[in-house]
Amino acid sequence: MIYVNAHKVLPISGRERFKVHVLGHFRLAKGDTPIAIPSRLRKPQELLQALVALGGTEVSASMLIDALWPDAEGDAAYHALESALYRLRRLLGTRDAVRMQGGKVSLNRDQLWVDMWEFEEELRRPRDAEVNGIERVGRLRLLYQGHFLQHETERPWVLKARHVLLDRLLRAIRDSVCECQQTRRWEDAANLYRSGIELDSLNEGLYRGLMLCHQELGDHSEALQAYRRCREVLTRVLGMRPNAKTQAVYHSVRERAVYAAPG
Repeated sequence: MIYVNAHKVLPISGRERFKVHVLGHFRLAKGDTPIAIPSRLRKPQELLQALVALGGTEVSASMLIDALWPDAEGDAAYHALESALYRLRRLLGTRDAVRMQGGKVSLNRDQLWVDMWEFEEELRRPRDAEVNGIERVGRLRLLYQGHFLQHETERPWVLKARHVLLDRLLRAIRDSVCECQQTRRWEDAANLYRSGIELDSLNEGLYRGLMLCHQELGDHSEALQAYRRCREVLTRVLGMRPNAKTQAVYHSVRERAVYAAPG
């Protein structure tokens, strides 16, 4: 099990911090000891997940109720939230880890380490001139072990958080690609595009970028292979062919491949 920046999860006030992993497989641990969550505690688990997805600090009771008990009304909905909160605290073994005041619920960041928070902090960190974009993307990918709650129920708040986090990671990848292209580091740019395709296999812009990198490297066969993979994935998943922009790049690469052929 990999933990990035492990020095940040040292015991505080004689107690070990809780570790919450929401990127990829959901996992909960105290220190390095996993916490098993019985199926009967599904709602407390979802409450913890929703709190992370909705920011973790001063999340209104109404937002949590809409996310987790959309069909409940009035006092019944509020009592359901109070019950799930009580059972979540019992699961963690401490009341202070999750606080509720003035109708708002917050996670205690002194007691919890969350991989998504670490990921967001890395994205916000000022760019270091001595650290190139590839190294930065590498750190982000180490934290991004998978899409947000990848194997959990696809509720609207899960899908929204998943989309936002993936979009921010792809933006960081594109920024690093621009650095590589400006210095004509086409192989590095191609590797970054491949990394992006692993995350979003339906993103045609990533395939086009990869094709152009291979074209600059003179690897026309690899460029054409990238197009074929794009076409295959889109046809299988969406039942459609690549769009006009992607096909234009494909035809351009194919023509250059013909001219570059021996003889």
